[in-house]
Amino acid sequence: MKVSITREYAWEMGHALKNHAGKCFQPHGHNYRLEVEVSGPIDDRSNMVWDFADLDILVNPIVRELDHQFLVHPDDARFESFMPGCLRWVRGDPTAESIAAYFFDALTGWEVTLERVTVYETDKASATVRST
Repeated sequence: MKVSITREYAWEMGHALKNHAGKCFQPHGHNYRLEVEVSGPIDDRSNMVWDFADLDILVNPIVRELDHQFLVHPDDARFESFMPGCLRWVRGDPTAESIAAYFFDALTGWEVTLERVTVYETDKASATVRST
């Protein structure tokens, strides 16, 4: 039997999208949420798929890296003079999709299967990366 567990994380972060013609071109921020789902067999000894604390050890450093940052496209010159502390997002525009892919790539290779990573920019808008 395969069972999955899901853990939720949260952080605050700002961004601006260089290649977007809509309102997200302007600097703004979100209260982000992240769901990480992993699966595997239930361990006979612990009766768990995986300890949530072990998941926290892997996910929390990435969340702390992004918390209260301002992400911009690496070539977005709008922020060079007045916001030198911007985090240049090497994946292009810092969209929900690229942030979800970043987490998925960073969190692969465990002893359990990473099923999905979902990043919520708002309560009604999210991007999900799933395993194949």
